[in-house]
Amino acid sequence: MRRLIISLVQSINGSFAEDGWSTGVSTDADFRRFLALRRSANAIIVDRRTALNPQLPVINAAGKALEHTPVHVLTESDPTALQSELDARGLDYRAQRFTAGTITEVAASLTTAPSPESQPADEAVLLCESGPNLAFRLLEHYPGAELHLSVSPLYIRTPGSHLAELEAEIALRLIDVRTEDDQVFLRYTRA
Repeated sequence: MRRLIISLVQSINGSFAEDGWSTGVSTDADFRRFLALRRSANAIIVDRRTALNPQLPVINAAGKALEHTPVHVLTESDPTALQSELDARGLDYRAQRFTAGTITEVAASLTTAPSPESQPADEAVLLCESGPNLAFRLLEHYPGAELHLSVSPLYIRTPGSHLAELEAEIALRLIDVRTEDDQVFLRYTRA
């Protein structure tokens, strides 16, 4: 089974965005952790909203460390229409319909880690960089998925910034706690 890491950041009071950006609740310590996770990834998984956000940088743009890292966009809508839109924007992303088995198919298509220092040669890593809705679906359907929750020492309140009104419940088990510069990093798997 390939390793799936779901990376989320939130403020101490549960805000996951400030002015629509997760970077608004991030700190330097969180950003360093985010970059380390990205460098260890064989593939990045995002949702439609993240992929089509014109304000976000292209994940695998030429000249970036992730230039050869495939980006999979999981969607519940028509992946053919989404792929056409991604192609028209010049995004080298792969649109796929999300089903219970999609993440397993993506994981099975991976080879080895992108760099010798990132992971053992036989361990491939998928990294999800989307919000709570896709995170829930991946936790629900991929055994062994890890949720890496970064809690920033910030108290933020803006309209629409708090956790999604997603009606979902998955019991998690805490497997690691780490702190760096007042940032708390929590790692969970399904209980």
